[in-house]
Amino acid sequence: MTSNGAGSQADAAFGILLRRASAVAAVIAVVCALVAGIWQGPAVGLSALLGGAIVIAFFGARLVVMGRVARSNPHLVMITALLVYTVKVVLLGIAMVALTRIDAIDGPALGLTVIVTAVAWLAAELRGFVKLRIPVFMTDGPGTKGSR
Repeated sequence: MTSNGAGSQADAAFGILLRRASAVAAVIAVVCALVAGIWQGPAVGLSALLGGAIVIAFFGARLVVMGRVARSNPHLVMITALLVYTVKVVLLGIAMVALTRIDAIDGPALGLTVIVTAVAWLAAELRGFVKLRIPVFMTDGPGTKGSR
């Protein structure tokens, strides 16, 4: 399918959200890594940095997929959001279990950074979405049928 005006607008919005949320999450991940590194040592700091990178990758992939779906077929956005969320949660759980079993990775630093970075990402994404002011419903205007 070709792109349409609404799909292109949604794709641009997803791009804006991706840039803003990933910038905030990166700053938070670096702060967590610095705190963990100073408090417990460089290896723990690297574990925290890995946690931040995981959040940015998983959450960023969701916005990229959603942007592409919105551009190509806006009618599939909701089902895609549900599917991507489910896959993201399962893969993040598998990654956390697998990574915490590696001796070189500090589980608490990894987990705490994932939680803090995910909350920061979601807050930044929510704030960005509110500031975009995307209309939720269509109003009567040129090119639309009047109310019945």
